[in-house]
Order: sequence, then structure tokens, then C-alpha cells
Amino acid sequence: MKVLDSTSFGFVCAAILLVSNVQAACQGDIVVATQQDMDQVRNCKTWGGSILVDNSGASELKLNGVELLEGDLTISNNNGLQRLAFPKLQGINGQLKLVNNKILSAIQMNQLYAIRGLEVSVHPALNDLKFPAGLSQAEKITIADTTITKIDGFKMTSVKDIEISNNIYLKSLSFGNMTTLGSILVSANSPSLHLDLSQIDGVREATFRNVAQISLDKLKRISGDISFISNSFESLDMPSTSDISGTLTLTDNINLSNLSMPQLSHLGGALSVGGNSKLTNVNAFPNLQQVDGTLDITGGFDEVQFPALNDVRGGLNVQTSSNFFSCDAMNKLKNGVIKGNSFICKAAVAKPKSNIKGKGSAGGSDFMENAGNSLSLGYLTIASATIAYLFNAL
Repeated sequence: MKVLDSTSFGFVCAAILLVSNVQAACQGDIVVATQQDMDQVRNCKTWGGSILVDNSGASELKLNGVELLEGDLTISNNNGLQRLAFPKLQGINGQLKLVNNKILSAIQMNQLYAIRGLEVSVHPALNDLKFPAGLSQAEKITIADTTITKIDGFKMTSVKDIEISNNIYLKSLSFGNMTTLGSILVSANSPSLHLDLSQIDGVREATFRNVAQISLDKLKRISGDISFISNSFESLDMPSTSDISGTLTLTDNINLSNLSMPQLSHLGGALSVGGNSKLTNVNAFPNLQQVDGTLDITGGFDEVQFPALNDVRGGLNVQTSSNFFSCDAMNKLKNGVIKGNSFICKAAVAKPKSNIKGKGSAGGSDFMENAGNSLSLGYLTIASATIAYLFNAL
């Protein structure tokens, strides 16, 4: 029997359907050291509290019976734990935290599809992370310092925060259903990581490091900063992006030779481009009209073009090691377009130097400031209120 559905009202339905099973014996926070401790909840479809497994001696644990957990499920610092199973669990109204279980190699959660937050960190023996039912609802996801090679079953359309870092064997990652995202950090995973964010149309803030391939086909607007640093991709194509309210940073992407942002018309912060040794022409911004921060472009390029640019509210720093570069086009921007006090344009420089300090942003936006808040104000909050009300009525 499937207790929850995949809509934003899934937890409300669960609350109504399962409240009859929530009695005094099915409430409270528990600390688990053995399977016997865990089995004290086995007769409860809904458990009205949190479960903590910390520094136990168990090698295998199974959460039997529970379909909806109202609190957090934390499993941490269990040096002998090898296998975990949540055979009936469908939803967690709090956090699922799996932290520092050094020989944990198998996690079974066949029915889980809705949680408030997921953290999987410091797991040197864990090879995969699977959500067979499809994880369709989550606010925050952190996966860090693991040996995971594959993640299956991410089906969310909206997430508030994502961090995927230091998973050195992770070669592919897809958020193919996601359209709305708060912040995302992807860093120091496998150097051959392919990242699919092709359906995203809006993000608050993003940082991408050490990525081999990235898809951002539908991304229209970034309401904060977006950074691409030390990636290995040869091409970065953002065909739909029209507005970035913060700073755009493109630094030390040593293979980048093709850069295209044909629709970008406004930058609310700085444009910082540097250390991209194969980028010989900076001509990716044919429609860029306004930059509220600084133009800072350094490297070995032969040409820089901004045919539509009419307003830069900060300064300009263009330095290249190329002997073929001419500052004529930049000098035309000096009077009227560049409003800042600093204006530097140099060719044949031995060591081109960026003048950007910090993010160089000026201005901002509250666009998507509450990205993902529909989750916290939707199924989770409503479910908690519903269950609390029904508890009091019992």
C-alpha cells in the first residue's frame, strides 16, 4: 500500500491516513544502540519523534514498520556498521543524516521519496546511493567526502540548497527534473564529472569547480553570483541566460575554448574572466548592455568584443599576454560607458593581473530569494501542523 503520493500535499495525506496509528507509544526521541532498540518502533507506522544511532556497536540495522518519521533520523560515528535498511519508510519530516560511518557499504531505502533534508558525508566504503521510488521532495541535499560512484533517483523539481563535494569517484550526476534551485555548490568530485542541470530555469547562487561537462540549457536568470572555477570542460554554452544579478566569474578553466552567452544583457555585479589559457577570443556576450560592477578580463586572448555595451558602473581592467591584441575597442568605452575611476588596458603583459577583490558585486535582487520555500511552507509545514492538531484531538 502506498501511503504517500508525489504531490506537495503528500505529507498532509500521510498525516491524515496515519494519525490513527500515532499513539503515546509511538512518540518521543529514541537513542539506538542495538537492533532491539530499533525494534521498539516496529509497530508504529508513524513515529512522532527523532531516532539517533550514534557510536553503536551494531553491524546491521533495520528500521521496521515505520512509514513516516516526524523528526530526524541520524546515523553517525558507527565504526562497525555495514548495512542499513529502511524497508517501509516513505517520508521523513526532518533530516536524514548519515555521517562518518566508515565501513557502511549498503543502504536500502526502497520506498523513501520525501524528506526535509539529506546529508551523506564521510563514507569511504559507500559506492552508491539509490532511491528506487524516486526522491521527489527535499529542501536541502549535502553529499560530501564519500566514495560514491553513482546516485540514482533524484526526481525533485525544486531544492533550496545543494552541495556535492569531494566525492572523488562520482562521474555523473543528474538533476534532470529540477527547474528551480536556491544555491548549488559542486566541487572536487571526479575530474570527469558530467553534470546535468539542463531543466533549471532559475538559481539564486551557483559555484562549479572541477567539472568536465555541464548542461545549463534552460537557465534564464541567476539572482546572485555564478562561478566557474578550475573546470576541465572545453565548451560552456548558456543559450537562455539573460540576467545575472551578481558577479559572473570564469577563472582557471584551462581547456575552455568556446564560451557562449548570447542572451545575457545585464550583470548586476562584475564580469571576472581570467586564467582560461585556451580562450583566445572573448566574444561570448553580443547582447551585454549593462554591467553594474567591474569589467575584469585577463589572460592570453587576442580579441575582446562587447558590441552592445553602453553602461559599466565600475571600472575596467583588460590585460593580455598576447602581442596581437589592440586596446582600440576598449578605449572607445573610456568616455561615457565606463563610469568607474579605474581604467586599465594592456597588451603583451608578461603576467596579466586581475584587479577583482572579493566578488566585485554591485546591486542585487530578491528574485527567487525564496527558491524552494514552497517546500517548507507546503507539504512539510502543513503536515506537521496537521499531525500536531490531530495528536491533540486524540
